Amino acid sequence: MEQDNVWKLIPELREKMHVHQKKAFQFLWQNIGGSMDPRLMDAESKRRGGCVISHSPGSGKTFLIIAFLISYLKLFPGMKPLVLAPTTTLHSWHKEFIKWDISMPVYVIHGGSGPQTDDMQNSVSLPCFPNPSKDVKHILNCLDKIKKWQTHPSVLVMSYTSFLALMREGSEFAHRKYLAKALRERPGILILDEGHNPRSTKSRLRKVLMKVETDIRILLSGTLFQNNFCEYFNTLCLARPKFIYEVLDELDSDVKRRSKTPEKARHLLESQARTLFIDNIAKKIDSNNGNERMQGLNMLRGITNGFIDIYEGANFDSVPGLQMYTLLMNTADMQSEILLKLHRKLAECTGYPLELELLITLGSIHPWLVKTASCANKFIALDQLQQLDKCKFDLKGGSKVKFVMALVLRVKEKEKVLIFCHNHAPVNLLVELFEMVFQWKKDREILLLNGKQDLFERGKVIDKFEDPRGASKVLLASITACAEGISLTSASRVIFLDSEWNPSKTKQAIARAFRPGQQKMVYVYQLLATGTLEEDKYRRTTWKESVSSMIFTEAFEENTSHSKAEMIEDDILREMVEEDKSKSIHMILKNEKASTN
Repeated sequence: MEQDNVWKLIPELREKMHVHQKKAFQFLWQNIGGSMDPRLMDAESKRRGGCVISHSPGSGKTFLIIAFLISYLKLFPGMKPLVLAPTTTLHSWHKEFIKWDISMPVYVIHGGSGPQTDDMQNSVSLPCFPNPSKDVKHILNCLDKIKKWQTHPSVLVMSYTSFLALMREGSEFAHRKYLAKALRERPGILILDEGHNPRSTKSRLRKVLMKVETDIRILLSGTLFQNNFCEYFNTLCLARPKFIYEVLDELDSDVKRRSKTPEKARHLLESQARTLFIDNIAKKIDSNNGNERMQGLNMLRGITNGFIDIYEGANFDSVPGLQMYTLLMNTADMQSEILLKLHRKLAECTGYPLELELLITLGSIHPWLVKTASCANKFIALDQLQQLDKCKFDLKGGSKVKFVMALVLRVKEKEKVLIFCHNHAPVNLLVELFEMVFQWKKDREILLLNGKQDLFERGKVIDKFEDPRGASKVLLASITACAEGISLTSASRVIFLDSEWNPSKTKQAIARAFRPGQQKMVYVYQLLATGTLEEDKYRRTTWKESVSSMIFTEAFEENTSHSKAEMIEDDILREMVEEDKSKSIHMILKNEKASTN
């Protein structure tokens, strides 16, 4: 090692890396080790510290981290890596470690509930407990693995849920104290997959993660900025605890006053740094004044420069491409009447009533859906609600439902359709319509994926949808059920029935279908009811996207990529527009920046 840098530790993996992964590997070593050359690594170097890998979903972050950990443990075998991940991605991490044949043990701690795994059934037993319960087996399993992880070079992988349960404070039991102490004090390096999730100041998980004593951390995220600067600050502090002090050094001129603050009041320093960050940086970036915005962006880049690696592309060389359209839909007569009444009620309200937002969202899909909400009678007269029963199965009664049915009719023999929706009522209505119009059956041609299903159930649904010999035609899914690690590459048409305040969630949902393994061009349709609250949501989320783009690129101008489509390259959509005699499609916008072909 005296003659070579750390690449010599993983020559076989280096050949398999894409260019952006090689760049990120070097970035990790510069931040975590201080240098690529072992002779120049200094444990006291100011360059060392937590960092962020913000690469777009599907770009190979898991493989990158495994390659880094293999090299890191060869050089520093005593640095205990702890990988924390959402429950939904735990299986993916386990499979990746097996795939790349890491040369040391990897201990995976599963949650205490759900189906028993082989390693739980084979866990350590005690003579005094001949028939231990599942919970006792789980604790014994945790104790065994964490003890082994501490005593020899290895990697510990667990879900955030398990970590939070094991880190519970105040327990009188010795084994609980031992587990919490080991997880708090022993990790030499902490990996936080989807690390933007515990971003709320009040998050119990985030508070516990901040107590882990290592400052050497790697936070992974496909959508780092979640459209809120307070939460963005929290995420950066979680990745790099000393970011608190870097913000204070940069923005707080009263160093003498701060130096008197006792170390135990670190949470007060964090609160002070958060306020300075928002007042001096966030408010300027949110300003309508271009000069102020540029000043805020420059300050943000200056203070985060060096510990965030950004990659917005994807290694989709073999994927045909992506086209993203936003369709502004004209509303049908009864639909227009209901929505007009709801918007009048909205204008009369002070604040922002969530019940009215729900009713407008449902009515924008189909007017009958308004009746399914328990709060409907607060805003609409009983006789008018009863009138809605007549239009339940009227395909032309709701412009979005009409579009969905027309699209599915055209592609059902050769393509699969993925439909995202926040609420259950529209999903149930579409199931009934598919059964009535196409004579399809639920769980055969029609599949459902939602957050209430456990991981095993979701896996069965996904496998059925992905089976090329299966009968499935459409998958109706909630965005929350399609977390990182879920691949739906059989879907070449993706429809968003309702709008989303957070564009990062839409981006994550699209990444479930547009990822390596996709064989066809992916067409995405965001459906919005024109003249409604949904248009306002769209304008705000477009602005949020532009802010996110400005944060991570050199561009200071607003995002103008969402423009009217001069030419529709999607043959099916063009055909539907030509046959749209009732003019239910008001306007079509194309997101040129997100589209790849």
